[in-house]
Amino acid sequence: MQQQTQHILEKVVLENSNNFYSLSAQMIQLEVVQQAVAHLMDRIDEIVHKGWDKDRGMAYCAINEIKDTLRLIDMAFFPLFKEMSEEINTINIHAQELYDTVIEGTEQTSKVTTGEAEIQSV
Repeated sequence: MQQQTQHILEKVVLENSNNFYSLSAQMIQLEVVQQAVAHLMDRIDEIVHKGWDKDRGMAYCAINEIKDTLRLIDMAFFPLFKEMSEEINTINIHAQELYDTVIEGTEQTSKVTTGEAEIQSV
């Protein structure tokens, strides 16, 4: 029983470590997406500052540029968000497994120990 519990704990800890490494890499990707959004906002400010929003031709070019940039950002963000959500769900499952193994295992051990003590006292 104890070897099985130890094996489960080792497995869950290793899987959690892998999930955390994956999330760390995804956080870097998320920073890149955030930088792209910041760059786009700077570009919009530049367009407005130069008055291109008032010129039909320049406004058309600026809108197309913004549209293309937003599509690229969306293409990067959506899969990243989906992957991160899956990783978080996996970590939550592992946390529940750890809780079940450690806490419930401790409760069962204490019940067995208490039961043995009651038998010996009789």
